[in-house]
Amino acid sequence: MLRKVLRFLLFGSLAIALLVGGFFLYGLSLVRKLPWQSPVFDTERPADPGTIGPKGVLVFSKTNGFRHESIEPGVAAIKALGKQRGWQVVSTENGAFFNDDYLKRFKVVVWLSTTGDVLTSDQEKAFERFIERGGGYVGIHSACDTEYDWTWYDRAVGTHFRDHSLFPHTPEAVLRVEDKQNASTAGMPDSWKHADEWYNFKTNPRKVSGIHVLMNVDESTYNVGETKGMGGDHPISWTHDVGQGRMFYTAIGHTPETFQQPLSLQHLAGGITWAGRF
Repeated sequence: MLRKVLRFLLFGSLAIALLVGGFFLYGLSLVRKLPWQSPVFDTERPADPGTIGPKGVLVFSKTNGFRHESIEPGVAAIKALGKQRGWQVVSTENGAFFNDDYLKRFKVVVWLSTTGDVLTSDQEKAFERFIERGGGYVGIHSACDTEYDWTWYDRAVGTHFRDHSLFPHTPEAVLRVEDKQNASTAGMPDSWKHADEWYNFKTNPRKVSGIHVLMNVDESTYNVGETKGMGGDHPISWTHDVGQGRMFYTAIGHTPETFQQPLSLQHLAGGITWAGRF
């Protein structure tokens, strides 16, 4: 009898270990962290974008890590906003688009849920020049889960992704607007409800010099799950002047539904408008 019990416990433990190990490896594969999953860089320029009007918006959604199913709805939503507002929207997932000749035709580049290392060193330098000379950057959701080893990018955005809760994964929470003077928050209610994957950040952006917080998520209105949250002070959208350019970031955007919700679209459209000086 004892031998049967021990055998059962042994096989049960092995099964649990295999199950946990399998989930762990699956998770690593999703974020492309397995040893054989090296970043894929683009070196061949795509077709010339041609003449772009005075309100050019480039949407960049390359992923070398986890890929969000909200990317395609996000691209479609930004293109729809462009038609409504007179923007000339071009979308790409080709890092070779980041060269001085192509970038100078746009006013703002939207990093739509990018992940991992997505640009070569030369492409990074081209984007630095674009921003420093007056271009605009808009980061959406996992744009802060991108380019961890690029010091300039970290300083421009102000911080990087640390973690998020899995249990619960996308809880509804209350967003509180701190500044309604920015185009991304103008006309918004003081608070509104939204369900998302609430990112916690390595550094609280409020403590970073030059960062101006626009909106926070109230941690008392949702379960931070197995994470520590941000300790009660949880910025979720902010701006930063970088050289002569402008940086706008918002952490919302994990779910496809985000790009159908009026307040979310108002927030994103305002961020693009502000960063591009439209």
